[in-house]
Amino acid sequence: MKNILITILTLSGFIFSGNCQTVENVVAEVANQKITAREFLFRLELSPFITHKSAWNQDSLKSDFLYSLVAERLWYLDALEKGLTESEEFRFYFKPLEDIFLRDALFKKEVEEKVKLSAEDVSNALNKAQYKMIAKILTTSDSGLINELYYKLQTTDNYDSLLTTFPFASVSANQFEITLGSIKDEEVENYLFALSPNEFTKPIKSEVGWVIFFIKDKLFTPIDISDEAKVNKIKNIVRTRRIMLRTNEYLQNLLGNITINIDETSFRIVAEKIYERINSSARLKKDSSGFILDDNDYRVIKSQLGVENLTRVMFKVFDQEVTLWDFLSNLAFEEHRFQSIEKNIIFQKLNRIAKDFVQQQVLTYQAKKSGVDRQKNIYDELEIWKQNYLAQLNKLTFLDSARVDNNELNQFLEESSKAGNALDYVNLKLLTLSSIQEMENVLKQLTGGNSFEEIIKKFGKTDMLVDENGETGLQPAFALGDIGTIASQLKVNQIYGPIKRNDGYSLIMITERKTVADSIKIDNQITKEKFRNYLFQKKLNETISRKTIQLAQKYNARVYEKVALQTKSTGIQMFVHRLMGFGGRIAGTPLLDNWADWIDIKKLKEVMLP
Repeated sequence: MKNILITILTLSGFIFSGNCQTVENVVAEVANQKITAREFLFRLELSPFITHKSAWNQDSLKSDFLYSLVAERLWYLDALEKGLTESEEFRFYFKPLEDIFLRDALFKKEVEEKVKLSAEDVSNALNKAQYKMIAKILTTSDSGLINELYYKLQTTDNYDSLLTTFPFASVSANQFEITLGSIKDEEVENYLFALSPNEFTKPIKSEVGWVIFFIKDKLFTPIDISDEAKVNKIKNIVRTRRIMLRTNEYLQNLLGNITINIDETSFRIVAEKIYERINSSARLKKDSSGFILDDNDYRVIKSQLGVENLTRVMFKVFDQEVTLWDFLSNLAFEEHRFQSIEKNIIFQKLNRIAKDFVQQQVLTYQAKKSGVDRQKNIYDELEIWKQNYLAQLNKLTFLDSARVDNNELNQFLEESSKAGNALDYVNLKLLTLSSIQEMENVLKQLTGGNSFEEIIKKFGKTDMLVDENGETGLQPAFALGDIGTIASQLKVNQIYGPIKRNDGYSLIMITERKTVADSIKIDNQITKEKFRNYLFQKKLNETISRKTIQLAQKYNARVYEKVALQTKSTGIQMFVHRLMGFGGRIAGTPLLDNWADWIDIKKLKEVMLP
């Protein structure tokens, strides 16, 4: 089986200009906007994108990606004309993104830029990096016992036998390799590197209890200081530590003298609605791995709260009012997992989240006060996300027009019931997870050598289309809706995804397929609703395709496919996380929808190729 070729990376900084091709060749033009080869390559390589048409062919994949990128830009421009930037739904999902970018910019200004390494810092780090120590770590939660052990160690030459006698036999002893950066506390690290073999530390209070380090060996591993990459890695270890110290210092100075009270009534109002929704939805989904609220859940919660409650003030940051709407918006953005549906546990978790939210809002307020919101680079970065969000939101506005009424459904069933129709039957393994973070872990397992069958077995039923074993069973492809449409183009044992769907992200693998010349029969396995879903997806695809062509003509879109195909790439799809200053993370770049799977590329080329 050919597994998904996706690499998962985590980045601590934005890499648009650093790791991308710097050429400014243009791959497409839409209205007065140009899409450069640099933007094309950046989006292509830093997010998973696989279409059933391109499969694993790189030129086909580049072509599909290019037309999807252009389609996103077209639908974004149309969304601007419609005024969707002013819609509540757009603001609900985009405001937390703006806030986290502001906090990240504040972090760079107040923390990163103020951390400077001295020559002594670098020298000390290089010296420690030349040694690797083998140590026994003696651990116990009993402070009296650890002090007694420390006294005994000073009077014995055989500590191994000492640890087998009463009362020291209860002390945990594990061997550990100590190198630069392996110890969280730099002061403790300096203490250890100053020791020689057969020496040991005084008892040290740690997160796991009381600890004594016994140095067994100290190995000299010289560093080639001409190796710039290795030296920079050593510097980064020290810099990261200095940044942590500076961060704690800054937060203490900013938050130490501020008291902000969360309105208890407001908190209980929103917490009750969240609990009710989690409780009812989790029982229906029967998902033992925990529960994450999705877009529909938040629509229901907001509807139940009503405008009056949504605008209730939860707390104030100086002169700025923070409402329940703001809290829900941030909660949706962070995609918290609720492991229990017990009311007290949910309330406790929401209480912790609310306290963190207060700190986030203070930092956001401070970011605006310091003027970082006026930085052009933040505007440019957010613009990419804005285009992505609005294009997706615009597409959703066409859902109602694609609904299938009973007359359409009955007519389709009547025509399809005629004997002699050749039908594609497929059996799929399908995994649907609530968040992209969950899907990231699955992709890691796949690239690490785990089979899709093993992963499916662990998760079981995660989608309404499958049974408890994660399989759809052999049935007509079109009866599976959008999933079946994609599956009908796949080879047996080929994995496809992740696919963004209403209830999360899906991976599929076709395990069996056959073509049957037969009439369609309505039975317990193939219901009318499945056919309705198929027709809905068909109508939606036709609408999106037709609309995209109209927009391409309206905005005079031009695609330079040869330039895109000549753009050098690694050929490896990477899923990248960007760690944000003061906490939180986002995808390194917005995940591009597979517009190429919905639009008629042949017709689009007739309009867009110069």
